[in-house]
Amino acid sequence: MNTTKLVVLIASLAFVGCKKETPPPAAPVEPVAEAEPAPEPEPAPAEDPSDVHIEGDHLVIDQKIHFATDSDEILEDSTEILDHIAQALANHTELSTVHVVGHTDSTGDDAHNLDLSQRRAAAVETALRDRGVTQTIDSRGAGEQEPSCSEETDECHEKNRRVEFVVEKSE
Repeated sequence: MNTTKLVVLIASLAFVGCKKETPPPAAPVEPVAEAEPAPEPEPAPAEDPSDVHIEGDHLVIDQKIHFATDSDEILEDSTEILDHIAQALANHTELSTVHVVGHTDSTGDDAHNLDLSQRRAAAVETALRDRGVTQTIDSRGAGEQEPSCSEETDECHEKNRRVEFVVEKSE
């Protein structure tokens, strides 16, 4: 027999009768619980917009709400201040009621001014409700009966055309 065949024969005989050892079964793997995500931090309460603040029983705005002439249509340039009023009211849940009061100047007929001021106050009330204000809201018109300025000047008439917000706190 040649040497190569002999080596192969010896090598194959070496494996005959050898018992193949199987490794012991591995211990079952315990599932690893995923770590719970860290809780989301509480959002900081939104700050009141700088152009809206509470003074005593009034919510004071540093801008005017503008309306179309002789109309209760709120002009587009008042959108931001109405948004800020709604945000301030959302931040102050201790306020239970908001009274929206519309005012006009003394030019024109008294009855017309009273009606116009009521319609404008109601339009602002609706705008705040549409923005999600949850407090009780009512509106009234004062017409020209509660002027903030009594002079018969254009500047004084401008000051008298306004919307005020009287607020009440929860008991």
